[in-house]
Amino acid sequence: MRIPNIDSIYSNGSSLTAGGGLYHTNIKNEYKKLYNVYWEDEKKVTYPQYVADYFECELTHDGQSGSGAPRLIRRTYEHIQKIGIDKARKTLFLFEITDPIHRIDFYSNKIDDYMVVNVRYDNDGEMNIVSAHHTISPTDSKYPNSFFKGEIEQDLWNYFKKYHNPIVYTNKFKGELVGLFTFLEFNNIPYFYMFENDTLKSSHKYVYDILDKKRKVILEDEGCHSSSHFCNRHKLTIKDELNGFTEDEHPGYFGYKKFSEVMIKNIKSIF
Repeated sequence: MRIPNIDSIYSNGSSLTAGGGLYHTNIKNEYKKLYNVYWEDEKKVTYPQYVADYFECELTHDGQSGSGAPRLIRRTYEHIQKIGIDKARKTLFLFEITDPIHRIDFYSNKIDDYMVVNVRYDNDGEMNIVSAHHTISPTDSKYPNSFFKGEIEQDLWNYFKKYHNPIVYTNKFKGELVGLFTFLEFNNIPYFYMFENDTLKSSHKYVYDILDKKRKVILEDEGCHSSSHFCNRHKLTIKDELNGFTEDEHPGYFGYKKFSEVMIKNIKSIF
C-alpha cells in the first residue's frame, strides 16, 4: 500500500526506535534458539522498517541508541537540507522523542563528528557518570568504546562539571523542538511524534493542544505514549520475550512488529 504523495520515510529517536538491546550477540542467539529468527542489523527489525515496508517507502532510519531530542533536532534539519524541501514534502517524518537531560549531543574535533554522550546524576543531583561513544550500537560503530576512555571522557567530565546544567539544557530544547515543528508545519512537511515522557512539552502546552490533534501518535491504551510504554504494557519487551534471560526492557523483536501495526493505523487515519 502506498501513501499518496509520499515516497520516503525518515525516522529518528533513541534506543526505543533504534533497536536498543537487540544488537547484543547473546540476545540475537537466544531469539534464534527460541523462535528461529535472526538479524544482522537490529534496525531491520524495528517499527520504522516495518512501516516503510508496508507503505513501500524508502527508509532513512536515523535513530541512535543513547541519543535524545538534541540529536533528533539537529539530524532532522541536516536531512532536510540534504534532500531539499520538495523531497522533504514527499517524506513522512517519524519522531520518538526522549528528554535530553542526560543525552548530550556533543561534537568532537578528535573524530570530526558528533558523539553520543550520556551524563548520569545520583539522587542528590550530583554528576556521577560520563560516557562517550561514537555510537552505542556495534553495528554502526567506527571506533571501539575504549577509544573514548581516558582523555575524551575526562575532558567531558571537566566541561560538564564546570559549564553544564541539565535543567537549563533541557529547557533550551523545549523551544528548539517547537521550532522544529513550526518549521515543518510552515513548509507543509508531514510528520508524527510521540514523547517518551512530557518533560519537553510542559512549558509549551498550548502549542501541543493544537499539534497533538493531528501530529501525535495515538495509542489506544491509557498511559501509553511510546513504543517503550506499549511494549511494557503488552509484555513485549526483550525481557518478556526471552522469558527473563535478560533484564533488558527495550522493545522486543515481536514488540516492534506489534507496535508497527499501531503506527500504520495512525498513518492510515491521516492519509
